[in-house]
Parts: sequence; structure tokens; C-alpha cells
Amino acid sequence: MTIFIDLASLEDLYNDLISHIETLRKKKGSEYSVADYQILIGEQRTVEFLSKIVSTETDFLFKECKDSDKDIEGFFNVILTILHKLENEDEINIVSQKIRDSLSAHPTENSQLKIKILTNLFNSFQPKSPQRYDIFFALVKLASDSNNLEFVKYQITDIDSWLEDWNVSIQQKRKLYKLISNIFKEKQRMLSHQFLVKYLQTFTKEDSQEAQEDAARVCIESISLQELYQSDYLLDLPAVQYLEGSTVSANSLTYELMKIFATEQLESYLQFQQKNPNFLSTIGLSNDDCLQKIRLLSLATLTSEQSKVPYSLISKMLQIDENEVEMWVINAMEGDLLDAKLDQLNRIVNVNSSTQRVFNKSQWSQLGQRFSVWKSSVKNLLQVIENAKTTQVKPFYFQTR
Repeated sequence: MTIFIDLASLEDLYNDLISHIETLRKKKGSEYSVADYQILIGEQRTVEFLSKIVSTETDFLFKECKDSDKDIEGFFNVILTILHKLENEDEINIVSQKIRDSLSAHPTENSQLKIKILTNLFNSFQPKSPQRYDIFFALVKLASDSNNLEFVKYQITDIDSWLEDWNVSIQQKRKLYKLISNIFKEKQRMLSHQFLVKYLQTFTKEDSQEAQEDAARVCIESISLQELYQSDYLLDLPAVQYLEGSTVSANSLTYELMKIFATEQLESYLQFQQKNPNFLSTIGLSNDDCLQKIRLLSLATLTSEQSKVPYSLISKMLQIDENEVEMWVINAMEGDLLDAKLDQLNRIVNVNSSTQRVFNKSQWSQLGQRFSVWKSSVKNLLQVIENAKTTQVKPFYFQTR
């Protein structure tokens, strides 16, 4: 069978395709009739011919010829060759959609080959072709439905630049970002969260109301993800900001709680919990987990404000026994929240660096002060070097007779 030969005439490709199907059906003892195909070809109804042969034969090929990947892939390669001889964009859309739908119908059957064929379809279009969006969406959905999550993860690394190349609409962006977020929701929660944020970034103040449910979800995730310690970026999203004044009390409370974890400390959390003792369980959060995280965050805030922190101050701030301070500092170091050394003799934590949970005017001012100190230190060092140059003893050479 001729496979993907651009120089072949359409008539030769049609006949090759029909002959190939005839041969395979005879070999499998399957009933067949090519009369309908030949009528469509004779009437030059190319799009209807391609649509019919794809929808009719895909099921046969993947069920009856599942042990012959070469025959299946060859069939679709000829389809793609014919597809790209079409000149009308609408006709290309129709046939491309038929291929996508036919391959996606039973995602768990020979999924690796289906993914390969869809990948061939994707790559057959120019890099900036808008066609690529719908094919990629179908490809991601198929890989997800067939549990090929690593394939999806590998493909989405350049997704933002691709979407720009394809000049997609806001709705198309939302649809893809939401799909990817849902795909990884259970098994790779941080990746899922990142794409949910991308999804919410597409909303403005005007249309944020329709994203309330997802905005609440992203807030809850920012608290429940134990490895996520900086979440102040959520405060800049209009879709999340909308929750603050939401008439749905659960949403406004969720926003308030998220803001505590993004910018505040243990005392604020305890006050919230006292006012709303049953709220955490209604949104799937555990008080023990929340206490663990807010204490670590409070420790990060404290150690970002001073370089030498007494055990007693940490004990007071975290409301823990002083004997537990070292354990909490070590936990914070393991989570990369801070870099420090424990002075057990003097019961002081010497801080080298600490995570800034938020970066506002106060942090800029603090950074400016540190830069001024650094500048002054460098200036003093340069002066010492200059003084050493001017005051050094000149070498004396003895003259011999």
C-alpha cells in the first residue's frame, strides 16, 4: 500500500485506500461493500468520502486489525495525504474533526497507536495553524482518558507559547487550561493548581462571577497543598477578589481564610477558627493540617524580620513549648522556608535567609535598607584596600659591592 506519497494523484490515493480496506476485510472474513465509496468518489464528493470511510472503517480497523499497527497507521497516513490536498479550510476542518472524533470514541483501545496517529495529524499542520488547537485538545483528552498522564505532562511544557502561535480565543484558553487542571487534580495536585491559576487569570472583573466555584477551589488548594508556602499571587486575580464580596457566605469565608494563609499569622487563624469552628470541615480541610502550615508560615515571617531570633520568641509566636522550637525550625528548613543555624547554647536561631511570604512596600523598604548596609560595607572594604595600597612599606633592596 502507498503511504503518504504527496506526488500520487487523488484518484490513485482513493483507489489505494479502498483496495487496502477490501484486502483487510477479506482477510478478516468481514462483510463489506465499497459501492458507496465509489459513488462518492465518482461524484467528486471528497469530503463526504473521507468522512464516511474514516467513521466506518476506524472501528473495524481497531477491533479486527488490532494486531497490525502498520496497516492501521498506513490507512490514516493516506487519509492525511488526501486531507492536505484539499484547498477549502472548512472542508479540512470537517475531515480533521471526523478523524479526531473517530479516534477518541474508544480511548482505551490501542491508545498508544491512537495517540501516535493524532500526533501525526497534529504535526501535519504548520506550527502556527489554528487547526492544531482542536487536535491538541483531542490528543490531551485521549491521553488522559487512556491514563497516559506522562504523555500529557511532557506535551504541556510549551503550551503558553503554542496558544499564542495559534491565536486562540479566551474561551479556548479556558477550555484547555481547565481540562489540564482536572486531569492532574488527583495525582499531581501542584501541577493541577498551576493550571487552575492559569485558567482564572483569563477572567476579568466583568466576568469573574461565573468562575466563583473554581476561584474557591484554588483558594482551598493554596491552603491544603503542604508544599505551597507563597500564595499572595491569588490576591491579584479578579476572579479570586470577587469572592471577598460574594453573597455566598462559604465563598467569602474561603477568601478570608486564604488571605490569612497568604499574608497573616497564627493569631489571625486562631481567631478565624474560633468564629467559624465548623467551617474547615465543610470545605475539606483539617484543623491539624492548617495549624501545621500556619505555624510554619508564621515562623517564616518572624525569621524574615530579624536575623537572630530567641527560642522564647518563637515559642510565644507559634504558641508551642520552647522545647519544640528546634523541631519546628528544622521542619521549616526542610521545606526550604528558611536557612538557619541553631545556637543551642544561647538558645538562638541565627537566620541566613528566609522566605518572603509577600512583597509589598514594607519588603521593598527592608530590601532598600539591606542594600544600603551592603553598599556601605563594600565602600568601607574598598577604602581599606585603598589605604593598604598607600601605606604599604616599600621593598628595600640591599646593594652588594
